[in-house]
Amino acid sequence: MFRKLKLKFIMTNVITLSVVLIIIFSGMYLSMRGFLKLQADIILYTVAKEEALNPNFDPALVRFFYTKVDASGKIIGQLSDIDISKEDMEILKEEVLKRGATAGKTAQGKYKFKYLKMPKEYGYIIVFLDYSVEEGMYKPLIFVSTFIALLSIALVFIISLFLACRAIRPIKTSWEKQTAFIADASHELRTPLAVVNSNLEIVMEDEKQTVGSQKKWLDNIQCELERMRTLIDDLLFLARSDADGEMPKEHFDLSKLIHKVYDTFIPLSQKRNINLLLNAPDNIIVYGNEFRIKQLITILLDNAIKYTGDGGKVELTLKGDANTVQLSVKDTGEGIAKEHLDKIFDRFYRVDKSRSRNYGGSGLGLAIAKCIVNEHKGSINVASEVSKGTEFTISLPIENKK
Repeated sequence: MFRKLKLKFIMTNVITLSVVLIIIFSGMYLSMRGFLKLQADIILYTVAKEEALNPNFDPALVRFFYTKVDASGKIIGQLSDIDISKEDMEILKEEVLKRGATAGKTAQGKYKFKYLKMPKEYGYIIVFLDYSVEEGMYKPLIFVSTFIALLSIALVFIISLFLACRAIRPIKTSWEKQTAFIADASHELRTPLAVVNSNLEIVMEDEKQTVGSQKKWLDNIQCELERMRTLIDDLLFLARSDADGEMPKEHFDLSKLIHKVYDTFIPLSQKRNINLLLNAPDNIIVYGNEFRIKQLITILLDNAIKYTGDGGKVELTLKGDANTVQLSVKDTGEGIAKEHLDKIFDRFYRVDKSRSRNYGGSGLGLAIAKCIVNEHKGSINVASEVSKGTEFTISLPIENKK
């Protein structure tokens, strides 16, 4: 598919340029040919009318001769600016009179002429203008124009090939990510559906059992349905984020929000025997979506506690200056290997898939966190060392950049 797209891109460029070059060079050729013809006609008319070369024309560039002919067709006068014999003049004169046309082209020996026959009181004057040089210009002009056009098309082909590869690369990457996203989403949904289906089959096998006796299987169903609901909510969030929908924003107290989130995680941290610390000054006001920022802090704290062992420590820190606020979540957990650091924000990416599933994760949390940061025109960075811990650092502008 991408090969055809690249070929189509290249051919479109080459064909478009070819048409443009044909139009340009054809216009140049026809314009020059028309100009030379007009100039020759003016010279012929001027010489025939005045029976002399107009001083406005350069004698070195105008090569002509004329013959005066009476009513019987006999030459009664002549003037020549080129080396041509009287016999050749006579032959040319007879040919013109025989044709009967007042203007045209003819040739004699090495010369090619344009001629004009003008009636006079004594008969006719026939002016012959040497047109050999002008005629000889057309073939080189066509050759040079064709060569330049072919060279230009070859260069455009090479440039188009280079640009097509660069232009298609992000499209190909996006397509591959979309395909992987759909495959991963389908896989994540298939697992809870399989669990729900198997538990329902067990429940339905014995219709005489009470709800209380089937509580184990019903709890499994409820747990998996809740997991599916969370997954679908996450997918909807990412879909809305991809659609670039503008979310409502306002000024709010980030310090108060962090304290609220911190308080909600105290029971969980105590249950896991994790020391949860908070360092946040008061009255830090930012412009953004309070619900989204709360979701961001929740994701990072949840991950930190989830992957920190008993007796570990998680620090939540907030700092601010005149233009930005910095929020960091640091833990003493298992850490992330360097080869995974540039991929952890990808959708459905897990460092350890089996451990993530045991913790109930779907691989969308950090992708959502990055989307929230991007929506607020901020940045998110991670530093980690295996067996020593991980630190996520977020920088947000106090006033949203427009």
